[in-house]
Amino acid sequence: MQLKLGKVDKKVEAERKQSPEYAADIEEALHATGFGKYNFGLLLVCSWTLQAMGMDLFGTSFVVAAAVCDLELSMQQRALLTATPLIGVVLGAQLWGYVSDTKGRRLTLVLSMSVGFVFAALSSFAPSWEIMALLKLVSSTFTSASNSGAYTLLGESCSERARGRSMLLCTCALMCSQATVAVFAYPILPLNFAYPINFLGIVYRPWRLLAFVMAVPCFLTACLLQLFHESPKFLISRGQPEEALEVLKKIYACNSGESTENFPVKKLIYEIEESTCEESILKAMWQQTTALFRPPLLSVTLKLFYLVTIIYMTGSGFILWLPYIMNNLFSVLESGGGSGMNLCTVIRHSAASALVVGNGTIVQEVCNDTIQETTLLSAMSYGALASSVNLVLSLTCGSRKRLAMLFIITMSALAAILLNVVAIPIAGGIFFFIFLLCALSMGILSVYFVELYPTSLR
Repeated sequence: MQLKLGKVDKKVEAERKQSPEYAADIEEALHATGFGKYNFGLLLVCSWTLQAMGMDLFGTSFVVAAAVCDLELSMQQRALLTATPLIGVVLGAQLWGYVSDTKGRRLTLVLSMSVGFVFAALSSFAPSWEIMALLKLVSSTFTSASNSGAYTLLGESCSERARGRSMLLCTCALMCSQATVAVFAYPILPLNFAYPINFLGIVYRPWRLLAFVMAVPCFLTACLLQLFHESPKFLISRGQPEEALEVLKKIYACNSGESTENFPVKKLIYEIEESTCEESILKAMWQQTTALFRPPLLSVTLKLFYLVTIIYMTGSGFILWLPYIMNNLFSVLESGGGSGMNLCTVIRHSAASALVVGNGTIVQEVCNDTIQETTLLSAMSYGALASSVNLVLSLTCGSRKRLAMLFIITMSALAAILLNVVAIPIAGGIFFFIFLLCALSMGILSVYFVELYPTSLR
């Protein structure tokens, strides 16, 4: 399939000429808008929004790795601080789903990214790891709204035949968020400055600057999102067909360069969905949740939720530890060690040092806040690899989404087994990269969520 700029379906155009009062449902109307400048612009901004969220969530691992000595972090504290953003994703999922379904996709994204920026920026001034964890928890709770909101806004603003590939292309930006953080970290972390801020009781070092820089994209995307319209599907679901038609006309005009009056659809055919705007928030959220676990959506929900759980436990969970694992791997390799070790043994070997005391040996943790240059390059390489594979999927999988997902998950599972078995450190690092590629399935899953759930439950 080729997406042609500003082209309107010939069949719809012929019907427009025959019937000036042509009526259509929302899918036909979206098809009539074509795929052009508006959709490309929205694709870019939604991609940047997802990338901004990814930088806020996954970029924390780089900051923590560089701040481990400054904040005097133990391994347990480091693990908790690194995992905090994912806790925020879980806490905010239900709330943002409700807000998005009742207040709108665009408003939800603008609000969440704006507030997320404020707390993410404040985390760069945190005097302790506890305060930093709290601020990152709040920021990730807000920015995580884009995890579904950006996909939904994009998917509901283009025709069905362009939807799948657009959303998979959008995932490319999320896949390279770690690489983007590494690109910023490459020149920032080696800087040598220390500015005391006495009233906060901190010393402002390069890792704090990196934390602030990672927050800036959240603010920029919040500004750019205001240039676009609300999802016409959302407006229809809220019983606002006139507003939805106006949005469709503007999309058509932007794509085709013609007047809004030339839009072939003059009236929208729709079914009114049950509204929850008059009910309390908790009751509405409860009704929306229980609807997912009743026929005919029950089987769909169980399958999709299972896949989401698996992918988040593996891809999203372990990618937070990419800098730590790669840093340990390259530290051992550069010291000439690692012979006959699998990846897990390498990590244990590099994370501790042995002290001989009398007749006994004491193993203690080593404070190492130096991030190897090869670690940053490996993060960039992973981002490039993941984005490239996702781009190929976007252009080739089409209707073969199920087959593509089976291939990705199977490949990831095999890599997980091999990285524990193969006693060659560099091979373990490569298998770890392949294991993380299971996160590519999120783009495909997002297409299923948009296609299989009604607008009011997304």
